[in-house]
Amino acid sequence: MSRRSRARDSARDGRRDGTFRPHPHGPTPPPEQRRLRLAIAAFLAVVLAGFVGYQVVEGIGPLDALYMTVITITTVGFREVVELSTGGKMLTIGLIVAGVSSASYTALTAAEFVVEGHLRHFIERRRMQREIEDLDDHVIVCGFGRVGRHLAYQLDREREPFVVVDNDEDKIEEVVELGYPYIDGDATEEHVLEEAGLDRSRAVVACVNSDADNVLVTLTAKGLSPDTVVIARAKSEENEGKLRRAGADRVIAPSTIGGRRIAQILTRPAVADFLDGIGGGGVDYTLEEVPVHAGDGLAGRSLKDAAIRERFGCSVLALRHRGETRLDTHPIATSLLEPGDVLVVMGSEDDVTAMRRHFTRR
Repeated sequence: MSRRSRARDSARDGRRDGTFRPHPHGPTPPPEQRRLRLAIAAFLAVVLAGFVGYQVVEGIGPLDALYMTVITITTVGFREVVELSTGGKMLTIGLIVAGVSSASYTALTAAEFVVEGHLRHFIERRRMQREIEDLDDHVIVCGFGRVGRHLAYQLDREREPFVVVDNDEDKIEEVVELGYPYIDGDATEEHVLEEAGLDRSRAVVACVNSDADNVLVTLTAKGLSPDTVVIARAKSEENEGKLRRAGADRVIAPSTIGGRRIAQILTRPAVADFLDGIGGGGVDYTLEEVPVHAGDGLAGRSLKDAAIRERFGCSVLALRHRGETRLDTHPIATSLLEPGDVLVVMGSEDDVTAMRRHFTRR
């Protein structure tokens, strides 16, 4: 069973045994959309009242009752189907007042919805929702601050599917301008993560403004989908342990990484320059992961038989065996490659691409 299937099964099991409770109402529609729905509901309520009222008060059939209701609310002045009784006249007066009022309010609200651009935004949200529903094995980026912005840029550059979740209007406008898929909502809420396709996602990155919110995002994501990888950003080093206890698989502290990076530049500048150049255009080398799949040219071979360096000029730096988390940084030539293993190789992008195509095709 795949990881995503297990995640979906875990989510369903959680719903059954009470591990968590999804938001009962789902995402709240925008105010202008609620006003339009209310206006239409009020108008339909008046129509229904007239439809039922004429049948009860005047004893006429459904079609005649609907006819009377329509000509009364629209004030077109056609002939009545029956001579109205006192009760029928009172009902007609009420329908005229309520019908004209509700129809006018509905028309004005609909015009406002279109003229002020809410209709365009509604269509855009529906299009975005369909686009997100089509995503699979994607990354959910919670927060579009400094870390989230750079992460989204790199994912887009690598053509990796992702969706941004944020509830700040200015940041959402920036996301729209960049053309990234997004959810306008609070990432700490269950229904927002579900709307972002949590059960189909590969990973969730918690990089919102505060460590407290990142803890809550981690708890929410792990509660809904325990098998989904959660990577959390920690502003303060003292909160790294809290994020791990909340369920984060990886915790990244930018201040710690920055300090190490500066120290490396000061103590080993040549190494720092080389690492900066990898994948950045300064050095024609890149680090890549090459997974081993059943049926390809790597499965069942040893590193010596694969002859990756001799044939393609790529260096195998490390090997992670299936089911292990630790990397073997000194793989021997006789190491047998099996499906599920992952090679970490270094070489030019053209060489790595040629190697992938060669072994995948075989």
